[in-house]
Amino acid sequence: MSGLAGQTSFFPPPDPLLCWLWLAHVLGPASAHAGRVLDAFGGAQEAWEARDTAEFRLAAGDAAAARAQQLDPEQFHGLVMRCDDLGVRILPFDDPDYPLAFSRIPDMPLVLYCTGDALWLNEPGAVGIVGSRKPTEYGLNAAADIGGALAKSGAIIVSGLADGLDSAGHKAAVKNDRPTIAVMGVPIDRTYPAANVALRHKIEQKGCVISEYPPRSDGVGAIGFLQRNRLIAALSSALLVVEAREKSGTMSTVAHAERYGKPVFAVPGSIYSPNSAGTNGLLRDGRARAVCTAEDLLGPLGLHPDKPAAVTARRPEPVSDTERKVLACIGPKPVGLEELCVNTGLPTAVLLSTLMKLELSGRVFKQPGQRYVLR
Repeated sequence: MSGLAGQTSFFPPPDPLLCWLWLAHVLGPASAHAGRVLDAFGGAQEAWEARDTAEFRLAAGDAAAARAQQLDPEQFHGLVMRCDDLGVRILPFDDPDYPLAFSRIPDMPLVLYCTGDALWLNEPGAVGIVGSRKPTEYGLNAAADIGGALAKSGAIIVSGLADGLDSAGHKAAVKNDRPTIAVMGVPIDRTYPAANVALRHKIEQKGCVISEYPPRSDGVGAIGFLQRNRLIAALSSALLVVEAREKSGTMSTVAHAERYGKPVFAVPGSIYSPNSAGTNGLLRDGRARAVCTAEDLLGPLGLHPDKPAAVTARRPEPVSDTERKVLACIGPKPVGLEELCVNTGLPTAVLLSTLMKLELSGRVFKQPGQRYVLR
């Protein structure tokens, strides 16, 4: 009650962005509960208002429910100001530029931190290029040649800005004046390794760098790189493993790609090279298809070497709210028109018009029987 008898005091709800930052910190990075909380409450403000309920505890888990009582959205004003000072853009789950690809995984990051141009995060034709941090000359040449040809044909190279083949994939795109996306396993205000600072600046000029860890985060450690791997897999339409050992971080990225239903490709290597034991094993076990030239990948991505995408001089078009609603209901498995009508709630005429725009922009493929699948 307020000082006036019979008058109830009113506290306006916290700012939506602060609620997203609160929820992201409550759940923590790579939380398997993230999708459950969004399914249960729809958004961060709703979750904040339900933080004292049994439903929130069930969706978020006991540990997160305890943190929800200790943290308050207003505590994150300083983080917002810090990001503004550093030129870091905060992308909560409901931001128009938040990657739709992440909304399809159960352990999605509820907040991303981005430098560069976030519009590239929803462009079609993303290819993850991953591999050894200590590659051979063969691996470096393969990444440069195949990555460069993919980039020139319109693919957007996604990798982790690490030493070795991650950097080689980014450099192949930068060399051809093409956008590339770096997904980091460290806070957004750091670059690891530090030797890649110059490469990062070039990536930001033509693409973007993202992390789920805010500036000045402490205690991320090695697990940050493993958690980062799921985002590389989720953001990529296909994953290309250039050179990797049998037991390596690269194999965790492969496992995530398989979990998300993403096609995996691998460059064959020498049977005598330990660096190719992982890639050769993927091919031997039928977990990946062989890639010897970029053309082996272009068909599955809907790209053509003789018709490269003319995007070197333009930024991508923003995704409209209606397009975003439709894309959120389409995944790697074909979905029919009737199901899309039900799931999107759009009138058939509006849905068909939107699907046509998405086809023309290369974001979706139309299959026989009016079934649609993401590119």
